[in-house]
Amino acid sequence: MAVKIDSWNVAENIVWYVRLADSGSGISVELYLTQADAESQTNLQASGESDGYGTNLEVELTNEAGATTPVTLFVDDYDWHLLASGENADPAKIFKLREFVEMEEISHAIYRNSALITARATAEINGHTHAAIVRNIVMGTHLPEVEVGRIMGLDSVRRGVDDLSQIHEHRIIGAPDSLISEIETRKYLELKR
Repeated sequence: MAVKIDSWNVAENIVWYVRLADSGSGISVELYLTQADAESQTNLQASGESDGYGTNLEVELTNEAGATTPVTLFVDDYDWHLLASGENADPAKIFKLREFVEMEEISHAIYRNSALITARATAEINGHTHAAIVRNIVMGTHLPEVEVGRIMGLDSVRRGVDDLSQIHEHRIIGAPDSLISEIETRKYLELKR
């Protein structure tokens, strides 16, 4: 078996170089900012050690006194910074861990409100789980009472249609001797599995 990282719980979302090695009584873990530092074991940022050998061993890291990038827990509910696996006499190995995400962190206070997060998530889910049935209807005459947003009934014996739709757009087409209303209606259909 070779040493390996099973899970990661470090808050600094940057590229890390992690050196795992057999300490004689468990798996030692060291965090560095560059490959060269990890290979030469200089400029150590944080370190820790597992209790014994095996799989999914919890390792809590301690920041070094001269660390330029101290680490914290990503998920505070866990007491460990990473889970590691390894056996006695496994050779040392250096891992390069990339960022969780390349997007910038959202730090605006409005996004920390749980009610707003729920409302936004619900809107996104609803926006992507509904289909819109769009109809363009050319009327024989101009209907000035048509307003965008109102609900209108559509019925056609010939086409077998009898339902309600919302008016989404109202276009007025003009000719020298007449006006014609053209409306676009939408009916929203919920998608289900």
